[in-house]
Amino acid sequence: MSNPTKANDRDAAVRALLVDTVAQTPRRRRRWRLPTIAGAVVCVLGGAAAGGAITAAANPDPAAIAAQNRAAIVIGGAGSPYQEVVGTPVGRVGSAEETITVGRAPSGADTFRWVATCRTSGTLSEWRSGKVWGTGPCEAGSTASNTYSAKEIAGRQIRIAADRDLGWTLSYGWLRTPPMPEASAAQDEAMDDGIVTRSEYLAAFDRFQGCMTARGESLGRIPTSSLFVAYAASDAYALDWCIASEFDAVDATWQGEHPAPPGADEGTWGSQQYDPAADPRYAR
Repeated sequence: MSNPTKANDRDAAVRALLVDTVAQTPRRRRRWRLPTIAGAVVCVLGGAAAGGAITAAANPDPAAIAAQNRAAIVIGGAGSPYQEVVGTPVGRVGSAEETITVGRAPSGADTFRWVATCRTSGTLSEWRSGKVWGTGPCEAGSTASNTYSAKEIAGRQIRIAADRDLGWTLSYGWLRTPPMPEASAAQDEAMDDGIVTRSEYLAAFDRFQGCMTARGESLGRIPTSSLFVAYAASDAYALDWCIASEFDAVDATWQGEHPAPPGADEGTWGSQQYDPAADPRYAR
């Protein structure tokens, strides 16, 4: 008999594994499109040097040399644009499988990431601690990736396996995320009773906008009549800084209080007009 919890975990792992690299500027945040690797550096793939031994220098064909030369660009471009590459990422070409032995994080690094670009089509899987953490189809030219925190992955092994001799270009390495602020006193106060009301939600968004203005950025004119607000900014670091300080916990709680009903499209849920009469518990 199948285990639904394990099935759900597997689905989540697949979604985490198979993520196409996208441009990050201008940065858009619509939390009801639940984050991502984006959003927030949740899982960082680790490790410094699964093998400094496996480098383009040890395999001096043109494709391997190109992979090594582009590794830092690939790793740095797959996440938040303000993350900085630490050390020398590894670039490698191959097929079948590759084991990444994650060493200790270099000084200043807090995140490890791998990115695989499939050169032919097949199925790509990620294994950790002897278990499959994600698997799914990878078409020629598409990209799969995963990210881990240094605390989670340092000292472990990650195995990237492909069927049918699927050809891939693999890049992996460490990054540093600039520090983010703690939640402001006003945001903490709004969270004190464990409930976020509509007035607290909009007040937190006003503080978020004020924070952006103080940092020389603007969210523009954002309608606040929908259930969830949506916003965009060109400076991703300023955006995430102000979100952490003024809006993140309040926004997450408000959205948790208003989940998408069964069958609703989570990609558009939250864009409808807010109706206080239908929300008596939180409308105040």
